Amino acid sequence: MSLRGLTWTLLLLAGSTAIAQPPMAPVVPPAPPAAPAVDPKLEQVLLRWEQEMGKILTLQANLNRVEKDTTFNTVKKYKGFAQYMKAKLGNDVVSCATLDMRLEEKPNQLAEKFICTGTHLYSYHPDALEVKAYELPKPKPGQVAQDNVLTFLFGMKAGEAQRRYEMKLAKEDDYYYYLDVTPLLPADKADFQFARIVLNKDSFLPRQLWFQQTKSREVTWDIPAIKAGAQVNPADFAAPKVEKPWKLTTQPAVTEAQPKIIRGGPGSP
Repeated sequence: MSLRGLTWTLLLLAGSTAIAQPPMAPVVPPAPPAAPAVDPKLEQVLLRWEQEMGKILTLQANLNRVEKDTTFNTVKKYKGFAQYMKAKLGNDVVSCATLDMRLEEKPNQLAEKFICTGTHLYSYHPDALEVKAYELPKPKPGQVAQDNVLTFLFGMKAGEAQRRYEMKLAKEDDYYYYLDVTPLLPADKADFQFARIVLNKDSFLPRQLWFQQTKSREVTWDIPAIKAGAQVNPADFAAPKVEKPWKLTTQPAVTEAQPKIIRGGPGSP
């Protein structure tokens, strides 16, 4: 999983104050949409989503992820947990987050873990017993976090999202809005080819994200339970204490001029 996998997850988690989610039909991968005309309803949904995300101070969520690769005829299923906290750091406001995922058949064995302290990102690599540390850029004035750290709508206005992505309100039902997303910029196209985001209509809580990374690889994130305003422990977002046999390695700092660090393929950084 790339850091963008974490990015997509965390950006989707910061959308509401609801906790229980109604059932929904499985997402059927739709065909990439043709360039649409400006849709006033889409504009309204994006602006409302932006507003609701800005209200979130803390959040916890349970996650399920399914990865399918038709080339190798493989299916991997993961279960995990994520947390988010907006924190004050001097004069800056930063986004802190954690993600812990385990293979469904190996619940006691760590598959991947990320800790974002607001100033650094720590990426766990269990196979190598290594934790990689990346220094994050400081937020711009009035911005929650850098666009290339927790991207898409954290610190990004709806207009900026529409500049980077071709977005379409594909449909809506009694419970959900279904948004189709096609990347427009080369850097974003390297991450995924097409995506569908499912949002609760009443709370704008994310319910599911399906995206196609390549022609043969697709990933579905499902969020069966989520709670905004949750009681979180600030210590969970602190820099980890790495003890043997694990080792801590310092990586090149993430900068606006070097977004490739968080845009690697599966298994990176």
